Amino acid sequence: MIPSEEINRIRNDANIVDIISSYINLEPKGKNFFGLCPFHEDHNPSMSVSPDKQIYTCFVCGASGNVFTFVQNYENVTFPEAVSIVASKIGYNLKYQKNINQPHKELYEIIDISTKYFVNNLNSILGKEAKEYLKKRQLNDVIVKEFNIGVALGNNLSKLLLGKGFTEKQIIDIGIANKKDDDLYDIFQNRITFPINNERGEPIAFSARVYNMESPNKYLNSKENPIFKKGNVLFNYDKAKNEVNKSKSIIIVEGHIDAIRVYSIGVKNVVATMGTALTKEHITLLKKLNAKIILMFDNDEAGLKGTIAIGEELIKNNLAVEVVRLSEEKDPDSYILRFGPEKFKELLKKPQSFFEFKLQYLRSNKDLNKSKDLANYINGVIEELNKSDDDILKEVTINKLCSDYNLDKEVLLKKLTKKDKVSNSNPIIIKKTIPKLNKYQKVCEAILYMMMKDIKYLKIYDRNLGYIPDKKYNQIANDILACYKLNQEFNIADFISFEVKSTYYDIVLRIINQYEEMEPNYEEFDDYLEAIKKWIKEEQINKLKEEIDKETDINRQIELNDLLMKLKKESE
Repeated sequence: MIPSEEINRIRNDANIVDIISSYINLEPKGKNFFGLCPFHEDHNPSMSVSPDKQIYTCFVCGASGNVFTFVQNYENVTFPEAVSIVASKIGYNLKYQKNINQPHKELYEIIDISTKYFVNNLNSILGKEAKEYLKKRQLNDVIVKEFNIGVALGNNLSKLLLGKGFTEKQIIDIGIANKKDDDLYDIFQNRITFPINNERGEPIAFSARVYNMESPNKYLNSKENPIFKKGNVLFNYDKAKNEVNKSKSIIIVEGHIDAIRVYSIGVKNVVATMGTALTKEHITLLKKLNAKIILMFDNDEAGLKGTIAIGEELIKNNLAVEVVRLSEEKDPDSYILRFGPEKFKELLKKPQSFFEFKLQYLRSNKDLNKSKDLANYINGVIEELNKSDDDILKEVTINKLCSDYNLDKEVLLKKLTKKDKVSNSNPIIIKKTIPKLNKYQKVCEAILYMMMKDIKYLKIYDRNLGYIPDKKYNQIANDILACYKLNQEFNIADFISFEVKSTYYDIVLRIINQYEEMEPNYEEFDDYLEAIKKWIKEEQINKLKEEIDKETDINRQIELNDLLMKLKKESE
């Protein structure tokens, strides 16, 4: 549990515009900032972020809250984890430990122990040959340590794990061992081990490479298990995500060795797909980074086709994509080893647009002096243009085709399909349906907003009224007072954290958003309080009338009637 004082301190230190900007692009417009809402399919900026109130609101889907709720919903984590993430982003040392009673706790422990075991092997006398191999591959001690690279030597790990109390089933399920003739045997033997981490940096699997023998399987990867699904993981994501803010880009390579090599020369914003197709989970991870994607796949036919398939999927998901092609070597690892870090970094500075890359690929293996090849190429270009909404790109490309190949522009224009134009100049603001309220409910909501807006109204309410006949509004008012008394101050962003588990959380967010243009004044607030007092009297009168109707004792009826007359007179 994180103390509320610490939550408030982190919230006050964190600028909501800076934090949300690390996830989505924000542009200033008036006193607020606008961006595409990540919580629904948004193609026009409909999310507003207020630096004054330190809250965000989507005018289309209604998503709203403070910095913690944004991170919680975007990262799909618990509230304490969201607080921890924000603390990390602003450099706040939060001594929060997540609950160790996580599902599959023992499986995480097995992988952690195995990682340390392999590292110890590498640093022992028996690991000398493996160390020499890594040096030959120009992987220095710093990188070996940073990536927890180790070596699996013999058949002792499963025995060690059994000795620590883990069951055979757990050791087999996690992919460390298998069973043959009633005996456990280690799956990874005589291989260099590379831990695969989840996005939190916890090891969950291994990729292991032979180094001192011939094998038909150069690499052996952990099987999928309850904590490792290949389609959910990008190698090095846990480290790369912290580098993206500096570079505003993320490089995607195929193999984990490529990622380690690129990282080793100081280009740390790199992840690897490890040979799997791009999944929805991968796209979710990449969207969290709010960064341009640079694809750098192997320079073979499979790599080129993979670049196109993955690039198109990323663009469908509104991610910016560029491509760096390694024309003189097969992959980033071999390119850096042959040409050195500086030439590689120069290459990174000159990426192609994804569209240019596709045109280059369409031209490959074609003799454009032949009519059939040229026609196939032109038709391919038109097909790509028809996928685009960029009219300028279409115009420039058509003009270039006409100039380069002496073509009739009208013929090409006829092959372009028309798309409905959607203006992106201003946010489309569609207010969520606001519930119909009676006059007293409107007064209650105005009072609550004014209490949240300015502490002086909170104090007046507490002193002069202190009660609202409506259960939900009364509870919200009590929560406002409780939050103030707890912190000895009050602001809306802190109250959102205070109220996050409340039954009436959505009502609080709606009131904050609906009344944000309201400028409170004493006279208006006093009128609202008087209206509530009148409502209380009306409620009392109605209750008395019901009692009189049910009362059978004549003397008691007279007493109640006298009280009724008195209340009516007071309410006039």
